[in-house]
Amino acid sequence: MDETLLPKTATSLGSWAWLVAQAIDSYGLDSQQIYLDAGIDLHDIKKPNARIPTSIMIEVWQQAVNKSRDPYIALRVARFFQPSAFSALGMALAASRHVYDALHRASKYSQIVSDGSNTCIEETDTTVAFMAIARAPFKAPPNIHGIESLFSSMFNVLQTIAGASLKAKEVHFQHSFNGDLKPYEAFFGCPVYFSSNCNKLEFDKKDVFEEQPFANSTLTCTLDEWIEEHLSKFKEDLLSTRVKKFILKNLAYGEVDQVTVAKEMAVSPRMLQRKLKDEGSSYTELLDDCRHKLAVKLISHNKLPLSEVTYILGFSDQSNFSRAFKRWTGTSPHQYRDS
Repeated sequence: MDETLLPKTATSLGSWAWLVAQAIDSYGLDSQQIYLDAGIDLHDIKKPNARIPTSIMIEVWQQAVNKSRDPYIALRVARFFQPSAFSALGMALAASRHVYDALHRASKYSQIVSDGSNTCIEETDTTVAFMAIARAPFKAPPNIHGIESLFSSMFNVLQTIAGASLKAKEVHFQHSFNGDLKPYEAFFGCPVYFSSNCNKLEFDKKDVFEEQPFANSTLTCTLDEWIEEHLSKFKEDLLSTRVKKFILKNLAYGEVDQVTVAKEMAVSPRMLQRKLKDEGSSYTELLDDCRHKLAVKLISHNKLPLSEVTYILGFSDQSNFSRAFKRWTGTSPHQYRDS
């Protein structure tokens, strides 16, 4: 599989497939044979960062459920979960400042685990939720067990950060389920709803800001950079990738307004908006993401006055920058620098 190309079908991380294989073997089944029956040799995807078509994973999941007769197999996968199963993302999640930081990081970089879904964070004054939405380009059946195992494994990581006392507020799945919900509700510590209008893992906001003792902002910044470089190999032909590179290169010089960016991309501002929308993005989102990335780097690694950081990032005043920084990280620039 050529990892330098944008996949024409949805794919999942090879290490994730190995994690599922461990769960399958725990039933006394032969995971290698199940994968072979689905059309792939597990050992062919053992190299770092190998990927496997999600269509094959759907078939593997179905065979595993049928042969194990366990409809809760996704919860079993979480028992075997180690952060390395999510590659660099898993390690970055484990080193995050708190659950809020980890949720945003998981949303931003979830495509390293599976690129069949877009993820986002939904916030209210009292709640914060991680949501997964099927990507339009991939016309494939929903990977229902994949979504369940993603949420259960994510919850596993978040409990590592916040402690076993962490409970979700609500969990929603779009697919149907006719069995007993008690195993799901016992796992997540909250009501779990199926046949919902979204896939959502939701928390009370008051529970997600407790700082974890083993947070490491230097490590997470390094891992974030590796993830972005790795993902760019799949997306280097996308307009959103080229726009983001241009913004990061020129942000400090103030030449990143939408008209300037459109001219650099050789399209009209309206065409820029349309093409970015087709890729599930927007100029505003890309600018915000670039500001976030550069702000964390500047606050973490140097002692520039906040007024100068505000100017570099193109904010009109320091209070606007501080509000944006708190939205990104859950804390103020001063608190982030002093931690």
